[in-house]
Amino acid sequence: MAEVHMPKMGDGMEEGKILRWLKKEGDLVAIEEPIAEIETDKASVEIPAEDAGVLSRIIVKEGETVPVGELIALIGDAKVSASVTSNLPNMNAELVMDRTATGEAGTAPENAEAEAPGGPFPLEIPSEGDHERIKSSPLARKMAETLGINLAMVTGTGPNGRILERDINAFTSRTSTSQRSKQTAVPPTASTAPPIRPMLPAPEATGVDMDISKMRKAIARRTVASKQQVPHFYLTMPVIMDSAVGLLQELNTQSPSTKITINDLIVKAVAVTLEKMPDVNVSYTPDDKIRHYDKINIGIAVGSEEGLTIPVIQDCGSKNLRQISKEAKELIAKARTGGLSLQEMSGGTFSISNLGMYGIEEFAAIINPPESAILAVGAVIPEVTVDEAGAFIVRKMMRVTLSCDHRAVDGLLGAQFLHALREALEKPYNLLT
Repeated sequence: MAEVHMPKMGDGMEEGKILRWLKKEGDLVAIEEPIAEIETDKASVEIPAEDAGVLSRIIVKEGETVPVGELIALIGDAKVSASVTSNLPNMNAELVMDRTATGEAGTAPENAEAEAPGGPFPLEIPSEGDHERIKSSPLARKMAETLGINLAMVTGTGPNGRILERDINAFTSRTSTSQRSKQTAVPPTASTAPPIRPMLPAPEATGVDMDISKMRKAIARRTVASKQQVPHFYLTMPVIMDSAVGLLQELNTQSPSTKITINDLIVKAVAVTLEKMPDVNVSYTPDDKIRHYDKINIGIAVGSEEGLTIPVIQDCGSKNLRQISKEAKELIAKARTGGLSLQEMSGGTFSISNLGMYGIEEFAAIINPPESAILAVGAVIPEVTVDEAGAFIVRKMMRVTLSCDHRAVDGLLGAQFLHALREALEKPYNLLT
């Protein structure tokens, strides 16, 4: 007794649905002959039999969904009186079954004259009013419907006279427009019909599984927990950075040894904005309360070979731009060499992730719990815009995206925060006071 299991038809397939059985219990089955049509998450495909015999039992009914590898049918043993080949259209060379193997009398079929020469599989041509009995593949049915072809007048070269795609193609190539309107065709012979190519499962991609660092495992746990437990929403706003870039050039010309970066300026602008809007400097607690922090501790995302770390600049609200810049440089250097202490990575109330230096124009970051927001910063790039007079002008633009925890920071509050932040960055000289 041969078992038929739900096949794995490609990467990612975990279950399949039986759309319909192409064979019924007691039918003869040849090797590589389609016996069922299944639905995967990507397509509907036919599955071929891997063993010859009699379909003795259907275990999974049409419409049912089962995991990959689940037993769906049984093919009973039968005596083969002719060598089985892979050329299914030549049915007389395929398989002649002794029905006594399944407990039935070994008598000849009643309609022997309707069978294909030398084989037990009839090649029926049903009448036009008998469409439901026409054996055809899903693709052949679709082609026939599109071309306006009556399947009753097409001769199938598949198992049991099943109409395949090639039969539709052969019909249209042999029949003129006038002949097609009469629905006539000359059936191809088994010797001229192309061989059936069985549909096999797609090969899976191969590779090498490698161990990951503890930091990478921690990142995986925290990001999954954040996306699963925190209801994220995102707000994006463009910022004109001409004045900010001009201020940085002026400051760095005055003191080239202590260079201030765009990111330093953004940290200061965020700190000033959070001072004005303390309702964003909060966390949603496990006991359904909102915790308001008395200090503004801003984390800055730093990438390294081991993964992502977020060192925290403590009490940014009490520090000027150069103090923030100096502390940021020290923390970034430690982060890239793995020298951060636990204290230097703890206590954050708001985070900033900047990928502008890599040319990323816009992205959305994942919130770092228990914080309620994170700002994603894109590159400063020249863009053609329209000024107040309606004239075209090239400006240095930067897009920022605020990810918010909707439990603590709703859409209106998030929009107000971004509006205030944009004002701070577009009037950067106020950040020096």
